[in-house]
Amino acid sequence: MASIGGARSLKELLAEQLPKEVPITFYHYSTPPYKSSALFSAPPHGKAERTYCESHTLAASIIPKQSEFLQVPDELLILAIEVLIYTTRNLTTIFVSKADSTGYLSELQLPRSQSGSPLKAICGTFVSWLARERQREGKKLVVSLFARAQDQYLFSASIDNKNKHVLDDRGLVKWWCRVLDPILWEYKAEEERKPFAERLVGSEGNGLSSQSQTTAKGYLVIPGFEPYDTLRYIPPPPVPNKARRWATTHPLLQIAPHPAAPPRCLVPHFPDDPKARFLDELDEELPDRGIDTMVADGVTPSRSNGQWKSVKNLEQFWDFMAFRQECSSGRIVGFIWIVITPPKPSIPEEDEDTPSQQSTQSFSHLHSQESMPSPRRRKTSRRRQEAKTRYGPIPLVLPKIKASSSNLSTSSNTSSNSGVKLPPEVSPYYKWPISSRGTICFSIKNYDRAHEVLLQQSFANRAAAARSTKKWKEEIAVLGGRDNWSFTVIGKKEYTAKSTSVASVTPMTVMGVRKKRKPDAPTEVTNALGKPAEAVQMLGEGMVRKKAKIEPAPVTEASAANGVSTLTAGLVRKKPKA
Repeated sequence: MASIGGARSLKELLAEQLPKEVPITFYHYSTPPYKSSALFSAPPHGKAERTYCESHTLAASIIPKQSEFLQVPDELLILAIEVLIYTTRNLTTIFVSKADSTGYLSELQLPRSQSGSPLKAICGTFVSWLARERQREGKKLVVSLFARAQDQYLFSASIDNKNKHVLDDRGLVKWWCRVLDPILWEYKAEEERKPFAERLVGSEGNGLSSQSQTTAKGYLVIPGFEPYDTLRYIPPPPVPNKARRWATTHPLLQIAPHPAAPPRCLVPHFPDDPKARFLDELDEELPDRGIDTMVADGVTPSRSNGQWKSVKNLEQFWDFMAFRQECSSGRIVGFIWIVITPPKPSIPEEDEDTPSQQSTQSFSHLHSQESMPSPRRRKTSRRRQEAKTRYGPIPLVLPKIKASSSNLSTSSNTSSNSGVKLPPEVSPYYKWPISSRGTICFSIKNYDRAHEVLLQQSFANRAAAARSTKKWKEEIAVLGGRDNWSFTVIGKKEYTAKSTSVASVTPMTVMGVRKKRKPDAPTEVTNALGKPAEAVQMLGEGMVRKKAKIEPAPVTEASAANGVSTLTAGLVRKKPKA
């Protein structure tokens, strides 16, 4: 299991996974945690969880080999991935929003064994790095995404590039499962559910052995597919004779804050998600649905019990998802989860929303009201204290001068927008370490602007991609107030290519094969092309049997007159005697 304490930088992790001596430049920008709408709807007469969101974008670019000797080499973007991190008091959700490639990785002219590996290595390393950096003690962490095949997500007109390899729906589901599968093997496997008596004996004998290590498990759901059909998309384990760590079901009951709530409170509401669109349509069945802001904030309408009329449980929800347009138009959609469960803390935390704590807070509030003076007395006492302290010479207040840059990066703690107060690094609802922030940290408004700049570019051909890459870099640098905001990684991983040449094949000798006996005196015969033909066995003159000649019988006058042909004695076939 990877240790959380010994955190490593993203640059070091990428260098270990990229091809040897291949330079790739990376651009990383993000936002601070900001309040967002809740992922899970609140149960009836309940309050939605306080939720924070943090956005990350990582882009990768290369310099083609044909441009190395030019004065101004043209840089080309090859990949971009956007990740949203949702955090609550008890759960961290890393949602892979979008990922897209331009197809210009082929300009590096890598061997075929390395041509597709850099993109998979970058996506997997970035997601696993964020998962390690955002782990909190005693809090579950979920990596979630949905795989849906599309021509282009982030790079406009990149489908016009003939070198762009667009995976189909089935290939895309397999590709993402292979990308996220290494994360599972960084942690221990989940133990099977044992009876209560065995778990009690195990906890008494071995302490907290079953809960002392972090475990991970993968889940895959393809609407409309049976479990045995879904297994074909799960990658085999990297070590032979080991069980897979995937299940063909969903973990919604494990990660939902209220497992006993109605189904609408168990399905997360991600942006641009097929599940979210289906949830919005099903919410039309609820009464008081006209208040859109209430439902958007994750609150159940007051006159509703949270139950839909058509869908009663999660099994029906996934059955109906198979008939949605995204899942039934000839393409499949795969919903993938990676659930990382840490060990339970020895001293559990007390939740703010528990009834016992609410009662104690109300009791303490009433007690404080009785002991504290009235509002009028408090105001008069404050005025008297202020009057006592305000006397003497006026102190000189010097202006504060910022000694560092106004950009928020991994090396500075200041904000890119002067005047914006930064949130704390650690909170009961999130964890925001400096080591895992972007090189430029935008506000949510500027982050959306930077995202629009990328979407407005064109990557139809190499010249357009070079212009778009340069313009995008300059626009982000101006928006973030920092000229140099990239870092270059030179790969260290060596790939052993499998040789398919005929000369390298070791000849195999088969013993016990009986060869055909050659003739004693073969005669070499040449064919029409002048090449030696196979040996022909010649017969002697005495061995040749000639065909006997048969002379026609003379025609008599009687037979000629009657028109009857008479056979001679040599041509008459006699019947053999019995």
